[in-house]
Amino acid sequence: MFKWLGEKNVKIGVTAFLVLIACVIAVFLFYNLGNIFTVLGEFLSIFTPLIIGLVMAYILNPIVGIVERNIFKKVKKENVRRDLSIGLTLVAFVALLGAIIGYLIPQLLQSILSLITNAPKYLDQAVEFMSRWINNPDVDYAKMTEYLLKLLNDNVLPNVTGMLNGLGNGILGFLKAIFNFIIGLVFAVYILSNTKKVSKGSKKLLYALFNDKKVDKFIKKLKHINDIFINFMIGKLADSFCFVFVCTLIFTIIFGYPYPLLIAFIIAVTDLIPYFGPYLGSIPSALLILLVDPVKAVIFVIFMVVLQQIDANLVTPRIQSKATGLPSFWVLFAILVFGGLFKIVGLLIAVPCFTIIYELVVDFIEEKTSSQKEVELTEKTIEE
Repeated sequence: MFKWLGEKNVKIGVTAFLVLIACVIAVFLFYNLGNIFTVLGEFLSIFTPLIIGLVMAYILNPIVGIVERNIFKKVKKENVRRDLSIGLTLVAFVALLGAIIGYLIPQLLQSILSLITNAPKYLDQAVEFMSRWINNPDVDYAKMTEYLLKLLNDNVLPNVTGMLNGLGNGILGFLKAIFNFIIGLVFAVYILSNTKKVSKGSKKLLYALFNDKKVDKFIKKLKHINDIFINFMIGKLADSFCFVFVCTLIFTIIFGYPYPLLIAFIIAVTDLIPYFGPYLGSIPSALLILLVDPVKAVIFVIFMVVLQQIDANLVTPRIQSKATGLPSFWVLFAILVFGGLFKIVGLLIAVPCFTIIYELVVDFIEEKTSSQKEVELTEKTIEE
């Protein structure tokens, strides 16, 4: 009666059940992807200062090493030498950041002041346009008035509270970002001070728990991952600030554009984001130019399209000598996921981080495939 309950049929049934469960979970995750990203984002926001500290420590650690080896190499005590190197590096980092902000804020204030100064001119132009429009006999003023009142009641007035809340949230978000940066800087100091101790302790723990060959392979893989990340970021920074920034600055200065350094800096920073970055930076820059000269704004947009084509097809492939090899679909997927989870920082690190994940998965599959082929070859040899 229960002959059908053989070992083979049981395995098939269990496999089918697990596949069904996996499909149900996949469908659930797909339909709740937005909620999952929201929960993950809120959870990770708690650790934002620590993440900022880790990122700053990772970026500053090579610089601290250079300072330690060259400037304070005569200091005998290792702890003192390390602390002095960290202090000097942080002072230089904060000074550079302060110099950039000190230049950009006056430029932004100047652009706002220019907008306020030119407001009467814009108002006169609007009045002139409305006068010509009102004097047009083909205009139905009753319908126009009805439409404007409906637009005001249905769209503008109900959203006033939301606009005010958005402004308040923006101010709070800015203050929170400053707080997270300061706490992150404190975390970075602690991490940099204990980098060597953590590294040695981690290696000892790994060698104590796992096979030496596996640990050596793991450390080798970590170094390879570090090389990928560093090479990508250095190449991207060189591309954005040595080519895009310089070309934009030269163009804006030669043709007499307003705020040339501010516009070049915005374009260079947003260019760090793949695909969408250049266009994100072009929009506010074009709006700034539009307030002064609409014709120059159109020419600037055309220039940016040409520059990005040259950069994407000629310059970036040469600077990024070690290309990521990541297919376009996965690049867009990485930007979507990391941008949703980590906002602006996620957009900046999406491609190198996902390249590492992609490479690890490919290596794992190739390793398993080669192992399976070796087993099959061994079995075939034994049978012969």
